[in-house]
Amino acid sequence: MVLPLQLPLWPNKQRGIPNAMARSALFNVTNLRAGARKSYERRVIAAVGGIGITYTGFELRQDDADVLLQILHLARPHDLGTNVSFTGHSLLKSLTWSINNASKERLISCLSRLSATTLDISITDREGLREGYAGSLIRSFFWRDDSTGKALRNWTVLLEPKIAALFLPSSYSRLDWELRMSLPPLAKWLHTFYQTHSMPFPMKVETLHRLTDSDAKELWHFRADLKKALGLLVDKSFFISAVIDPRTDTVQVVRKHQIEA
Repeated sequence: MVLPLQLPLWPNKQRGIPNAMARSALFNVTNLRAGARKSYERRVIAAVGGIGITYTGFELRQDDADVLLQILHLARPHDLGTNVSFTGHSLLKSLTWSINNASKERLISCLSRLSATTLDISITDREGLREGYAGSLIRSFFWRDDSTGKALRNWTVLLEPKIAALFLPSSYSRLDWELRMSLPPLAKWLHTFYQTHSMPFPMKVETLHRLTDSDAKELWHFRADLKKALGLLVDKSFFISAVIDPRTDTVQVVRKHQIEA
């Protein structure tokens, strides 16, 4: 298979994400203020059927996903394997983070985690054909202080060219960036997950608990968090309706385009 030299050119208000990542617990929903990140060595990441992910690196959360999505967005006009340059100020602004040294250090931490990864993704289609990607999420990054000592000006990131294998037309989805930036972690994951399904089917609460890698230890606790997140996505008009059926303990959602169809 000949891979494209560039990522797809999605619109500026959207961000592209590989379906394999969106349908897994690679970026979990742990609260960003929770303690130190866990370290994994060849951990099998929970994912839907047909997707296999093995991961080595520090635990990734939704803020890491935000940074990766924005880097991929900035990279899309360029050939993969060439440097992607930006200012720290512009990246923090796009992430809706405060423009200060604490956010700068947070950004460095996210980029460090994304570059210190070994990821192996395999995808099996309905015909039984398998394809995949093995490598890091970010090959390397570099930043330089300006004369005032503020590391918010010159930043450069290098992506692995073979990541294009995850962005074939049927392999990725486009997210509404403004909506994503308005959501807390669990709602972000749900928005991303359901964006990859044109006709969502009922999902067991227990299954979503596993796929989100939630730090809610008890299922009843996760169910309460899930109900709030689904309600928020209804309020934001991403879902027409979203309920947890008490008889089957399944999440049943309806998206707007389903009604229009």
